[in-house]
Amino acid sequence: MADVFGHDVRSLADKLAGMNAPRATDRAMPTAQDTAQANPMRPPADSPRTAKDAWRVFLSHPSPLILLAVIVAGGAWRWQLAGWGWLDAAIAFALWAAFPFIEWLIHVQVLHFKPVKVGRCTLDFYLPKTHRRHHAEPWSLHWTFVPRHVHAWVLVSLAVLLWVAGPWRAAVLTASLVFLLQGLHYEWVHYLAHIGWRPRLAYYERRVLEHRWHHFRHERLWWGVSRGWGDRVLGTAPEARDVPRSDHTTDLGIKR
Repeated sequence: MADVFGHDVRSLADKLAGMNAPRATDRAMPTAQDTAQANPMRPPADSPRTAKDAWRVFLSHPSPLILLAVIVAGGAWRWQLAGWGWLDAAIAFALWAAFPFIEWLIHVQVLHFKPVKVGRCTLDFYLPKTHRRHHAEPWSLHWTFVPRHVHAWVLVSLAVLLWVAGPWRAAVLTASLVFLLQGLHYEWVHYLAHIGWRPRLAYYERRVLEHRWHHFRHERLWWGVSRGWGDRVLGTAPEARDVPRSDHTTDLGIKR
């Protein structure tokens, strides 16, 4: 069976046997050439291709369920606190406007972090390792969602912040809910970019297309996932036809 690049995908089976390893630290990584052959810029045949299947698979992963549970519980708590006012609206608007840049910054500085040599040691972190695995296996949903240890860190931090917030607890809770809602939307959009179905809305069509350019054309461009403002303001969303294909979309330029 040939893919869109005219390569024989079956001949890669042995080379790619290790692609679904359970840990990001596994060094049995596919080569850039193998990944390009096995992962054309279109989802595999077994990817969700209907709305029903897409929602079913999305809600079978821990990350969306964790976010939904926390949002529902936090929303009930915020409703019980009452006292809605202009401050809540201002917080919601500010975080909505800032989120594209937060998303951009995290993607650039955290997810694409490059290991740093310190003497004989190498400074690296598990989260960017999982993201490298995601670039190496772009159609594997195992690496698509936010890892659970990130949720644990964020939720513990929010719990401590709410505990010390005192009279500002309602405002902090509003901010937390707005941020988590946008985080859930991020997970949804990122997921759509890595499956075969998406809503027939121009917004999602564009988000999916630009994220696939990030994976298959140039890994240093189109950093925004759920929102594109950061890329447009910061100049990282050029016309795709003007961008030559990078040789490092699968390894992020990091030698193993």
